[in-house]
Order: sequence, then C-alpha cells, then structure tokens
Amino acid sequence: MPLSLPLPERAEIERFRKQYLDPKWTKVLYDALENAIDYRLYVRKALETAGLPPELEYLPVVESNYKTNAKSRSGALGLWQFMSNSVKPFLTLNDYVDERLDPWKETDAAIKKLKENYDIFGDWLLAIGAYNCGAGAMTRALAKAEEKSFWYLCDKNLIPSQTQLYVPKLLAIADLALNSEYFGIDIPDHEEEYEVLYNEANAVFDYITVDKAYSITTLAQSMRIDTTELKRLNPSFILGFTHPSAKSSIRLPLGTEEIARAALETMEPMEFPIKYTVVSGDSLWSISRRYGCTVSQICELNGIQENAILKIGKILYIPSK
Repeated sequence: MPLSLPLPERAEIERFRKQYLDPKWTKVLYDALENAIDYRLYVRKALETAGLPPELEYLPVVESNYKTNAKSRSGALGLWQFMSNSVKPFLTLNDYVDERLDPWKETDAAIKKLKENYDIFGDWLLAIGAYNCGAGAMTRALAKAEEKSFWYLCDKNLIPSQTQLYVPKLLAIADLALNSEYFGIDIPDHEEEYEVLYNEANAVFDYITVDKAYSITTLAQSMRIDTTELKRLNPSFILGFTHPSAKSSIRLPLGTEEIARAALETMEPMEFPIKYTVVSGDSLWSISRRYGCTVSQICELNGIQENAILKIGKILYIPSK
C-alpha cells in the first residue's frame, strides 16, 4: 500500500526499516500497536475528519509507543508528548487537571498543532518535523535554506539531529505497518485489527459538564458502572475529582448520560480541598489531626498509600471539614 506522504529512497528511512525488521524491534512495534488498541480508532477517525495524512496515526508510536502515561526525561507527557510549556492554547494544565494524560483530548490537540504547522509551512514533512523541534526552530532553519525541503534541511544539517531522524522514523514505521504482509512481519496491520479496535465505545462517548468538584469514583458507584472504566475515560482529573470552581467535562460510556445526570442529583459536590505544603516533622497522622480528617481520606484524595513517606515541599490536598 503506497503512502500518502512522499517516501523517497533515503538512507535514514532504510536504516529504520532494517531496525524494525529485526525480530527484537518488530516485537517493540507489535507491542506499541497493541498499546494503541483502545485509542487507534479515535486517532484514525480524527485524522480523517481533519483531513490530515493517515500515516500520522503512527506518530504516537514514535512519540510514546502509544503509552498514555509515557513521560520523557524533558517532561513531555502522554501519547503525543506535549511539554508543559507548549500545552496552551491546546490543552488545560493546572493543579486539578492535566489533559496531556487524556489520550482523546491530547489527540485533538496534536491534530490542531500539526494542522497549524502545515498552515505555516505548507509541507507535511516540514510540519511533522516542526512538531518535534518547534515551529520557531523550523522557521529559523528555513530562513537559512536555499530550498524549502525537509531533506535539504537534513543534508545541510540545519535542523536538530533528533528531528532529522524523527520524520524518517515515522515514514519507516508507517510503511512497515501499512505493508506488514509485504515485509513479512507479524504486527497488527492497518486493515485487520483486533475486534476491540472497531468497538465504538473506544471512539464515541457521552459527556456531561459540571462546575464543582465531584469524585469520579463516587460518580461511578452512583451510576453502578465499573469504577476502573470511568477513571480510564477521565485520566486528566489527576486528583480523582473534577475542578472545584471551573467547568469540567466528564467523559461517559456511550448511552449513560441520563444515568450520570440522575446520579449527580443524588451527590453532594466535594468541598474545596485545602492545599497544604509538607514541612519538616509532618506525618499523615499529624496532618490529619490538625485538619480534623482521617489519614485514609487524605490518602484517597492524593492517590497515596497510608505508609507513604512525605517529602518536605510536597503538595497535599486536605478534605474540608
């Protein structure tokens, strides 16, 4: 199957092809595409709707091996590896919400960013390269270049070495994934995915909006649905509850919006939690005594164990009385 992106005979692309044809690396690619099962249909449909090249479905393989909680040494997070200083205006990041952990929202953000890059550079390889090195760095490189070509920038060493390898790696992986039968490798291919990939529950949802703090666990229990599943659908609520004073959209299994509305009518919103910074001599027990709550309440709110060792400077959220 030919790619929609240009696929020249370049040594960099061939090097990655050969690497992933090694059984060890074929397994890495296989595992990455297995990680993608719950999200690939959403990514694929979102790319198609936005009119972006279908090969971009494999960019999260390059970025994170399709791991939703992947974190780089530089602090980039999620399927599409957004840095905290590059989330605006695409994603929300605050004390309560980190939308980089939400594979659906981060997919939408990545598509907007890639489309924005394409609108700037008018070339998909340059747009993809700019996703890696930044639009500013790509603009500066092109200002020095005689040709507005990604491969020219590589040949003249005008862009970072990481970016010079980033695009060829994507092209090689997309070629292998789309043509796995031709290359004789056993990986989930483009046409015959696992049954779960085509399950609409992984790409189409219901939503409900709230403007106070509601526990995702309590909501699931009130709805009588699986708590783990509702948390999986709402990973951006890093403390396990919605923002206490801003609008939050809760993602729901398809067909459960009315159940959620009825459940919320029976629930009291959480009081705004107290933000506490750990100081020398603190323990969970001493903090709980000070604020009139239990150790287990503090642990549940912060996602920590009751025997956790507190580091000075750590932020804890304390339930209000």
